[in-house]
Amino acid sequence: MLETIDSRQLLAFCTLVQTGSFTETARLLSLTQSAISHSVKNLETDLRCQLVTRTGRKINITDDGEELYKDAQNILNQMQGARMRIQDRVNWGRGRLRIGASTTACQHILPNVLREFNECFPDCILTITPADTPHLLDMTRRHEIDLSIIVSPSDLKEVEVKPLFSDELILVTSPIHEFAQTGRARMAKIAQERMVLYNKGSLTFELIEQNFRHNKLLMQNYIELGSMEAIKELVKINYGVSFLASWTVENEINAGSLVKISTGQRKIVRNWGISYAKDKKLSITEETFLGICEAVAGQMQSPKKISNKTSTE
Repeated sequence: MLETIDSRQLLAFCTLVQTGSFTETARLLSLTQSAISHSVKNLETDLRCQLVTRTGRKINITDDGEELYKDAQNILNQMQGARMRIQDRVNWGRGRLRIGASTTACQHILPNVLREFNECFPDCILTITPADTPHLLDMTRRHEIDLSIIVSPSDLKEVEVKPLFSDELILVTSPIHEFAQTGRARMAKIAQERMVLYNKGSLTFELIEQNFRHNKLLMQNYIELGSMEAIKELVKINYGVSFLASWTVENEINAGSLVKISTGQRKIVRNWGISYAKDKKLSITEETFLGICEAVAGQMQSPKKISNKTSTE
């Protein structure tokens, strides 16, 4: 006879490993601490091995526990995926979709995607988590979100990424900045400027920093903001200069409130994609959302023409 493991005991054990606390595990699963303790103890009895030890209030995972945790995560994720796929078929378009995206994607990409997605699945419950790529990738690995629109890093583990589009980060300044007089600047000179940049923990910041290091330079003065719109406003009043995606500043450049500055031949290029866990089998709803993202990205590959005017013209 096939011997199976109680899924509720597995869930209690995995949650305990993740939280490191019986109290927090009980709260997350809406159970008592005693119920959690009994679930883990019964699981140990069933498997005939010790999975956790307690030293005071500290929870320690044994080698056997570590081995089980790896398998148990996959088992629980597959069970959840199977349930969602069946519900997706039974309740067409009435499921739940958890999306993650950077603040830039939330503002410039998601509105067009959601408009079309809502026409396909008007009854789908959507939750959107705005965060930077590293945090979104962690949430994707833990199956806390289903799909995330990210700037793709070079090294990826446990995550699949479908390419969407590439963009270029360009240097922009106020029309009254000295760089705007000629429309060009050397990297050594730029490094001496006050930089207004997106969050330091983002891949965008990392790519900009790498560009300076490639030129054997360090940024001497910079401030971080979590909003592209706030960055643009500070650059407009000549508080500093910034590297921003060309498609996010095309209106300002064409209107003359920002000026595009040439920095030489080396370009700062980002690759955008939509990610999901490698062990995840996409549902119909998720496949549709991904397809709409690809269609919207295809439209972004042909951006509006950006003016090269400087304040001297």
